[in-house]
Amino acid sequence: MTPNAPNPARALLERVLRTVALLTLAVALYLANRPASPPGGRDALRQWSVADVTDSTATALTTAVVGELIAAAGDTQPRRVTVDLSALPSPRARALFGAVDGADIALRWIDRTQASGIALSATTVAGHSQAIDVRVAGSTAASLPLVLRDLGGMLDSIPATRRAGWRLASMSPPLRVLIGASEARVFAREAAPTRRVMLMAEPGWESKFVAAALEEAGWQVDGSYRVSPRTAITVGAPARLDTSRYAVVVLLDSMSVDAAGVTRFVQQGGGLVLGGDALRISALSPISPARATSTRGGAAGALLTNVPQRGLEAWELVANRGAAVVRSDPSEHGHAEPVLVAQRVGAGRVVASAYRNSWRWRMEGTDDGAAEHRAWWGAVLGLAAGVPTVAVDTLADAYPGDAAPFADLVARIGGPVGADSAVAPNRTSARSAFDALMDRLRAAPGLLFMVIALTLLGEWASRRLRGNR
Repeated sequence: MTPNAPNPARALLERVLRTVALLTLAVALYLANRPASPPGGRDALRQWSVADVTDSTATALTTAVVGELIAAAGDTQPRRVTVDLSALPSPRARALFGAVDGADIALRWIDRTQASGIALSATTVAGHSQAIDVRVAGSTAASLPLVLRDLGGMLDSIPATRRAGWRLASMSPPLRVLIGASEARVFAREAAPTRRVMLMAEPGWESKFVAAALEEAGWQVDGSYRVSPRTAITVGAPARLDTSRYAVVVLLDSMSVDAAGVTRFVQQGGGLVLGGDALRISALSPISPARATSTRGGAAGALLTNVPQRGLEAWELVANRGAAVVRSDPSEHGHAEPVLVAQRVGAGRVVASAYRNSWRWRMEGTDDGAAEHRAWWGAVLGLAAGVPTVAVDTLADAYPGDAAPFADLVARIGGPVGADSAVAPNRTSARSAFDALMDRLRAAPGLLFMVIALTLLGEWASRRLRGNR
């Protein structure tokens, strides 16, 4: 077949197609060897102005961020986002911001919230009462009042200070503290069902008045008083030792006990108080926090002083390794004598109390003796009972949460930036149109291949139609 003489227009078209194919191939080779764009010079800063990042706006923000993630799917460099906040975000929004920051999208925020970093804690007090200790700390303006509220309304209002605290007998969660635009909240753990105390002793003044002090303090006492090796008088409805029914077992005398059952009770989370002569029960020495060596008499007339404990007969204690001396009394020899020693055994606690006849504190002391005796035994049982543990979510507990929302936001995405520095990248990272075009072409390699294939195919088809190979 004799090739036809090329039409000048067709010849020009063929040369253009061939040139485009070669240029496109050269661009593809250039992009394959071109280094990635620096992080500061990729895209103009994306900025949202969020008046109040609540759950609803968090949903809208999620949609926008997902769009950013899809757009950046083929990119080698992270995108940058700035959020302008005039109110602290909700928990959902803060979690979203943390996820965005962890997805290689550099997230910064401008603080226009006028909120301060306050933190709120609510801890259940050990013991039967299930009272709640509330603490507030942070940097606050002195001119703003601090308001404590629960679901039922306002509980207290005081001038704002760096630290404040309350002990609440009861509350309706959630518990909130407000200082101006700042708010923190916690959902205090609901009170556990009240558990009882098992008191084991021989009949006498000590067992009688210890039981009375515990009942006056609000504990429900079941007692077993041994009057002979085979006979015991019961108080209440004593049952088998079980942590679901009993919080603490109190032993006051050197007597025969089921040491294996008591040890098992403690290891499963129960509390044990060894008071007075119970420290001499050899079967319980493996779990006792202290050894009783000898007795020391009470100081004459001390029961009527401001240190009535010195008038009580007590054992001299030697704390075992791993035990903690919780309280000591001054002695006549010039050194401190341990009178309260505690140790953790398994999941429970064992407390040793040195006093042998604490009832004299109540009956022979000052007018405040009964209240002080009651407070002493309440504190001893609170130390042994502890607070029931609850399961925690380690991922959620890695951040402060609503108990300190400002600190929670900073922990997730870092501290705020100034408004001027937030918009600076728009002015300093402007790039040429060529760099922008190259980035777009790098993100679409299929487009380059299509251009090369179509131009070469068109040039080849034109030559074939006029009989030229």
